[in-house]
Amino acid sequence: MIGNLIHCHDKVKHEAGINGNIKIFTEDEIKRITNNFNTLIGKGGFGEVYRGTLDDDNEPVAVKKYINEDLREVFMEEVRIHSKISHKNVVKLIGYCIGKSTLMIVMEYMSTGNLNDILHCTEISIPLDVRLGIAIGCAEALSYMHSMHLSSGNLICHGDVKPANILLNDNLTAKITDFGVSRLLVGGITQYTTSVKGSIDYMDPIYIQEGRLTPRSDVYSFGLVLCELISRKRIRKGDINLILYVNKGSASGKGFREMSDAAIANEDNMKILKEMKKLATECVSLSIYRRPQMTDVVRRLRMLRKELKERHEYYSESILASHHSWRKNNKQEIIMPTYNSKMQIKKSLGFFKRSLSNSKIQSEPSDVRIFTQEELKEVTNNYSYLISGGTSGKVYRGTLEDNTVVAVRIFSEVLEGFEEAFVNGGMILSQISHRNIIKLVGYCLDADCPAFLYEYAAKGSLSDVLDGHEDFPLDLRAKIVVKIAEALEYLHSPATGIIRHGYVVPSKILVDNNFMPKLTGFSWARRLIQESNTTASDDVISSHQHPSSGFNNDPIHDHYVSLKLKTDVYQFGVLLLTLISRKSFVFYADHDGLVSQFLTACQEDGSGRAFFDDDVAVHGGDVVLLEEMGRLSLKCVCEEIEQRPTMREVAEHLRMITRSWKDFSGSYAGAEGNTPERPPSSDIGD
Repeated sequence: MIGNLIHCHDKVKHEAGINGNIKIFTEDEIKRITNNFNTLIGKGGFGEVYRGTLDDDNEPVAVKKYINEDLREVFMEEVRIHSKISHKNVVKLIGYCIGKSTLMIVMEYMSTGNLNDILHCTEISIPLDVRLGIAIGCAEALSYMHSMHLSSGNLICHGDVKPANILLNDNLTAKITDFGVSRLLVGGITQYTTSVKGSIDYMDPIYIQEGRLTPRSDVYSFGLVLCELISRKRIRKGDINLILYVNKGSASGKGFREMSDAAIANEDNMKILKEMKKLATECVSLSIYRRPQMTDVVRRLRMLRKELKERHEYYSESILASHHSWRKNNKQEIIMPTYNSKMQIKKSLGFFKRSLSNSKIQSEPSDVRIFTQEELKEVTNNYSYLISGGTSGKVYRGTLEDNTVVAVRIFSEVLEGFEEAFVNGGMILSQISHRNIIKLVGYCLDADCPAFLYEYAAKGSLSDVLDGHEDFPLDLRAKIVVKIAEALEYLHSPATGIIRHGYVVPSKILVDNNFMPKLTGFSWARRLIQESNTTASDDVISSHQHPSSGFNNDPIHDHYVSLKLKTDVYQFGVLLLTLISRKSFVFYADHDGLVSQFLTACQEDGSGRAFFDDDVAVHGGDVVLLEEMGRLSLKCVCEEIEQRPTMREVAEHLRMITRSWKDFSGSYAGAEGNTPERPPSSDIGD
């Protein structure tokens, strides 16, 4: 029954042209997620937006509920277009719901709200560099959408670019949302329509008059957003029309200071502001061919932010030069590869670049960016914030022009075979996309300073969390194991080319501020089938051996090469034991480690309770969940490799037992001394 339902959902998504990673929710699930639509956070032309929390991982989400159920065709077009976009400056689509009387979209939640409210309904200080960052983020998203035709023959015109449709996170990184009037322009050229839709104040006059929709229509709307960022005034309010100020300033040179926000209109910023205003003027030109392309807009805005940063650094240097500690912090030593290794690095990076452009696995355009060595210095502020370091390289904290925080991994010292592994990890990450796998943001192909840039996970690695003294409740541990299991399930699927990770350990799992885990460490990962053959089963034979680098953790691995994926299953089983015990993560080939410790505890009391972390083995329901996880771990580390479950089975079982535990815990909390029935369990692989 469940299998038929999943197949039906997949068929619906396929026929509608919707990305297969997008989830279909039921009405009951949406009601539970939103607590029966309890918290309204916004309204738009098509519907209302509510705050919600996903059941399995306590992740905040935004749920857009269409007001008019007759708009199903418009709704499906919005879902179809949004599902095709994967970019760091576009709000992530998680799923949708087609109910009997409602249509709903589930998206990532943006904590700071929209740009319109921030600019016009608050007095929050927004420095010029942050405003430039917001503009760059929007421009990069639009440039990406306008460039999709390079790989697919089509492009996306957003059609409703305005401050209310630009959301911001805690770092004030901008993400575009609301694709309700967006159009897929086949062939990437122009579309004519008699049904003009969008926000009239920000709409291209040519689109209004002629029904002509092109990528330059978005450029016009973006120009008005840029005007609002400069002025912190609405485009139209009462007798004020900001567009007239723009045109007046360009014609006579007057009115510019009157237009600009006094908070940023100082002498140091005037040159940058005038260039921003000049760019905005070009964007809102009534001649569509005089408007710049978004790629050019991005380039010019980046140059302005770089110039602004260099000005500030010049003044800061004169003040801080006398502080020895600051100078020392900003001059971290970077170890470069040896001369002989540079040739190998250059060769490997060239292979990476060719593979990225020729990949058949990747079905959608990549927003992975190429950085120069000079740009890396700017992003990392001359390598001033070292996060971690080791023999293979160092990781620095950095900030992109659009205010996005990133981790920059610099390859520094060559171990035999590691240059290929370093490139291999980046190549695989560039071709996959999953919310629980670290996102590759960019890379540097300079052989003198090869580097990869990843999304930033603020809490560090799972090892850091386990070894620290911070409270680590059971619900967060359950969330992490479910999400990592789902990431491995995705890697093991034909959609990725069936990838074996090969190194599932706490140090390779990063955690963000919401304790959302991100699997990393892909240096030794391997794709087990050819890109052209995506119908193979999980148990794929591969002649490519895992490098004998000292962490071949599964004692039976070398004897069962044809079942390489079960190595990940084994390592995940030990990861489970680590999380339920909070003991040090060490593999022992003869089972003298965590596996044998848990087996001994099970023999002593029949449940393994003595093995569990006392901090979480408190209530009866918690112990039951820990016992279930322990039993599952034993199946994962079974010496009979054929008896180990697949990661799909593991993920499904974990979802079931964690949901049962949550229901059980709720009943237990309300039982007032009465002991509820034990939550159901099911054995997998039997």
